[in-house]
Amino acid sequence: MKDNKSNKKNEFEKELDNLKEWEENQYNPGYYIGTGRIPEPIKGVGKYPFIQIIIGLIILIPMIIAVIDETDVLNIISFIIPAIIGLSLIYGGIIKLINMKKFRKGNKMH
Repeated sequence: MKDNKSNKKNEFEKELDNLKEWEENQYNPGYYIGTGRIPEPIKGVGKYPFIQIIIGLIILIPMIIAVIDETDVLNIISFIIPAIIGLSLIYGGIIKLINMKKFRKGNKMH
């Protein structure tokens, strides 16, 4: 039992070291920072569509409030890219939820 906890702790520390190395060297041209695999925290977002939808809403809510509060053209233009990102996250999360439900239905029928 104790070995399992220490093994998880060592793996977590290894991931933190990898992340720190990447942060320090991400802009050094030619520096090899790994095999191109996606870090676990980022990869985990795709597994949980609700988190993706929540992040999209967090991005969209301030934009919606600003547009309602002030309808200045520059504000609306400056929110185009965050709006696209937020809507993309929400849309992707909804699509993943639908696909997960279809997959679960398909597995129950067999």
